[in-house]
Parts: sequence; C-alpha cells; structure tokens
Amino acid sequence: MDILSPLDARYRNELKGYHEVASEDAFIMYRAKVELLYLEFLIDKLSKLGLVKPINDEEKRRLRGIRLSSGDVNEVRRLEDELGHDVKALEYVLRGRLKAIGLEDYAHLIHLGLTSEDVNNLAMGIMIKRILYEYLIPSLVDLGKVLVNLSNKYADTPMLARTHGQPATPTTFGKEIAYHSHRLCSWISTLINLKINGKVAGASGSMASFTMIAQLDWPRELMNFVSSLGLEPTPVATQILPPDNLNHIIAAVGLTSYSLINLAQDMWMYSMLGYIKFKGRVIGSSTMPHKVNPVDLENAEGNLKLGASMLMEISKILQSSRLQRDLSDSTIKRNLGLAMGYVVLGSRRLRKFMEGIEVNEEALTNDLNNHWEVLSEAVQVRLRVLGQANAYEKSLKLFRVPRMSMSDYINAIKELGVNDELLLNLRPSNYIGYASVIARNIAESCTQLLNKAEDTCIKESEAMSALGFK
Repeated sequence: MDILSPLDARYRNELKGYHEVASEDAFIMYRAKVELLYLEFLIDKLSKLGLVKPINDEEKRRLRGIRLSSGDVNEVRRLEDELGHDVKALEYVLRGRLKAIGLEDYAHLIHLGLTSEDVNNLAMGIMIKRILYEYLIPSLVDLGKVLVNLSNKYADTPMLARTHGQPATPTTFGKEIAYHSHRLCSWISTLINLKINGKVAGASGSMASFTMIAQLDWPRELMNFVSSLGLEPTPVATQILPPDNLNHIIAAVGLTSYSLINLAQDMWMYSMLGYIKFKGRVIGSSTMPHKVNPVDLENAEGNLKLGASMLMEISKILQSSRLQRDLSDSTIKRNLGLAMGYVVLGSRRLRKFMEGIEVNEEALTNDLNNHWEVLSEAVQVRLRVLGQANAYEKSLKLFRVPRMSMSDYINAIKELGVNDELLLNLRPSNYIGYASVIARNIAESCTQLLNKAEDTCIKESEAMSALGFK
C-alpha cells in the first residue's frame, strides 16, 4: 500500500539489484562510506602532524569494515526528524558505530571541516557511477549487440525506404538497423568518456574551515581525496558542486533515450507495415482474439519517454542555484535514480523486443515489386550521365504515378528512347547502392566500441568495489 513507483512493484524483478544501488537507503550508505573514507584520510594527514595518534592496521581494518545496517538507516531518519538535518544525523550514527568498535578516540573527527554538500556531491557521484557502469551502460551494450547482429544478418536484405512516409529509394533492413546502432554506440561512447566531478570545498567554497584544522596545502590535499574516489576534482565551487558536468551526464542519458525512442517508433512502423514479425510475450486484446500486440516495444517507448522527460527537466533545473546555495536542487536530485531506472527498464524491454524480431522477406519483396516508380532517381541520374540535360523533367512526367509495375517501368524506359543495359537490368531489389557495405562497416565499428564499453564498465565497477562502495 505504500508503493508509489511502478519500479518498486510491477517492474521490480526486471530491475533486480537496482534498488540497492539507486534508492534513498543506498544514498545514505554512500554518504556514510564517504564520511568514513574522509575520516581515514583526515587521520592520516593529522597523525603525521602529531595532532592525533596514528591508526594501526587492525584499527584501519575495523574502520573499513563499517557498513550501515537497515537499523542504522532507520536511526538516521529518526535523528533527522529530531535534529532537522540528515547529514548531521548520519554523523551521530557513525560516531556510535566508531565507539562500538573501539575507535571512539577518532569520533570527534567525523565530518570535521566539511559541509553537508561536500558529502552529498561525492555520494551522488558514486551513485551515478554505479548506475551508469553497473546497469545503464551494460543494458545499452546488450541492446547494441543485438542491433549489430541484426545489421549483419540483414545487411543484404532489400527494403523499400519511406521518406515522409512515402515509397522512396530502396535500402536494406540491415542498413536501417545500422543507423540506429551507430546512434546508440555514439551515445555509449559519450557516456563512457564523460567525467563525474566532485568537490570538498566547505560551506561557501573557500575551504575556510580547513585553515582552522592544520597548516596544510588543503586545496591540493582535498583534490587528491576527491581523485581517490574515482571522481574528477573541480577547482572552484560555491557550497555546491558546479552542476554543468552532472548535467552533461543527465542530458546525455536523456538524449540517448530519445534516440532509442526513435528506434522503437521505427520498429512499430515496420511492424505495422508487415515488414517484421516478432516473438516474445503475446499480449493480445481483451475483446479482439486475433490481436498480437508489440507490448515490449510499446512498453519500452513509454518508459524511455518518461525517463528522458524527467532527466531533461532535471538537467534544466539544476543549472541554476541562488547565490552560494539554495535547497531546490536537493529534492530534485533525489529523483535521479528513479529517472534513470526508467531508462534502464526501457532499454531492456527494447532489447527483448529486438531479440525476437524476424524480417518478413516476402512482404519486403512484394512491397518493392509494387513500387517500381522508386527507380526514378536512378533513371534521371543515368540519363543525365548519358547526356540528356532535361532528364529530370522527362522522368518526372513518366514516373510521378501512384504506383508502377515492372512492365510499366520497361515501357517508360522505352518511351525515354534509351537502350541502356544498366537501366534495363535495374530492379528495386538491386538498387541499394552501398547499403550492405555501410551496414557491415557500422557493425564492425560498433562491435569495437561495445567491447571497449564493456571493459570500462568492469574496471569502474572493480574500482568502486575496492573502495567499499559495493
């Protein structure tokens, strides 16, 4: 009764494990880990100055072993209600955990010098990295592999193109899939090359509090700490991290979604035209027994639209924060995991549909043979090469008809007064230019990119695991 999002109920099994990475509880745990890693960093720096006792290997092992339980998370929420501040509540819970493992001598150093947004931005960066490299990009890579296979399989399969919805110069089904494959791979390349920023800069970005702790080169030391988390340190901030880098990522995911919506809509049209058959779940009509509906395709489109619209709106809102800080961004950012979850779900549903499609080559052939008028481009180009300056105008008169058969085409060639072997042997099915070559070339280049993306995901995931974020 307390579930609001379909991701928590209807689609939970399809997003198995995602909630442990992108939920509000997960975000609290990321913040706790950031606080503990910062504490270890602080102990290391201050012990070298003789301000605190050094931490030994056994104590360090105990410190690194701290994991918040569900009870701890609930206690953070209870204290937040009492204190009016979530990060302060977390600080108190962590002090209790340090005392419980015999490290109370370091409890006063928890959160020392930090503002809450120092912790939040780093935790958010880690959460985004986990979503990207453990869920979103792997899901996109899986879809990319299916598209590459289809591009190769149907590279030579001729199909009537439809510009403006009307019969146009033939292509191949494989080349049209390659178009979408290339778009997807371009976005994957963008995503794996975008850096996620982080900062530790204090209450208003001047690092003033750190001058009260010790005489160190804090700008350098704190940037090194941010780098140790696998994030790109930013050289200047207010109380919040500059939003631009995060917005690049959010917008890139949103635009990736829109490109996949284009694929889903094209597949829907090909299904409507009878060009493809599809397998998978059979969801028909409650009243029309003959119906078999492309439910996974339509579900994918809907989820991608929802995720994309949320992300694009979030990216716009986050671009502005009044003076050094206002809290409007905080509540917005809490929806990032939800928005990206819809994109993950949509891409997985789209992959499921694409895995089950089969081209109806008979339908493609029949459609091509019913539209010989689409060879008008070839005819007017060839005639111009043969020296006819008014070739376009002559072809226009003969070919601008609702539909042309093979015999109509041959008669048109004769009426044009040419006896050209190339034109006489031309067919809608063989006027495909370099479509086959293009399809295979794109499939090859995409395969290389997808392999690189897989390697990147593994490395990033291992790095986050080594830091204790998994």
